[in-house]
Amino acid sequence: MKDIIELSVSIKAPAAWIWKALTDSTELENWWSDDVVLQAKVGGSFKEPWENDEGEKQLASGKVTAVKNEKLISFTWKEKNWPKNANTQCSFIIEDKGSVRTLTVKHEGWDTLPEALRSSTMKDFKVGWNYHLKELKSYLDD
Repeated sequence: MKDIIELSVSIKAPAAWIWKALTDSTELENWWSDDVVLQAKVGGSFKEPWENDEGEKQLASGKVTAVKNEKLISFTWKEKNWPKNANTQCSFIIEDKGSVRTLTVKHEGWDTLPEALRSSTMKDFKVGWNYHLKELKSYLDD
């Protein structure tokens, strides 16, 4: 079985607001990080510049592989320091659940990372995704 990170959060905001928060550069800065790019078109860019604990500049990047009805966006994800063939796939899925929306992040393809890196990297990403989902919920629910 493949290793998958799958986390969800309930958000009271309309689906259109969630979509904009995921795909508009100005909105992304309000909850994710400065200079994050996620272009809502197939072939569009994903970029997340960041710094590690030692202050070294890093870059996550990828390409958008699917966009559906402002409810789903999927993109590849590769870190600058990962081996050449290591490439994961991330999706944001928005679902209506009555008066709230559920946003799910699904990050898979971890089997492309060497086994020695896989477990610790997945733990770090799970912490990161929990943090970002909490930030997004706080931003949109207020």
